[in-house]
Amino acid sequence: MLNENQEKCINLMITTNKTQKQIASEINISEKTICEWKKNIDFKNELQNQMKENFSSLALEAQKELKKLLKSKNEYVKMQAIKDILDRAGFKPTDKIEHSGSIENTSFTLLESINRQLNNHNT
Repeated sequence: MLNENQEKCINLMITTNKTQKQIASEINISEKTICEWKKNIDFKNELQNQMKENFSSLALEAQKELKKLLKSKNEYVKMQAIKDILDRAGFKPTDKIEHSGSIENTSFTLLESINRQLNNHNT
């Protein structure tokens, strides 16, 4: 269980750009105390949990911004946004495509294989 100063310290570490020295001064402890707290498993776990929570609150805004990039006039930016969205949705590119049978029309066979993989992923 963390004490009040430890909780304040974690909050300041996450929500401000203050240095460790500034945080220590603000909550009237030594910088060395913060260093010791950072070695404590409960403190580390709470810091990590608070960081995740803080980043989670930004996820929706980040998703909206990524969606805007799909309409970018810069083709490179647009392609990076497309790749990122597809990666996050689970559509990772494959290094190798399994195929059995003859290859008569390579481009058609490749597209057919990709469509099969996408259909299998969606079911």
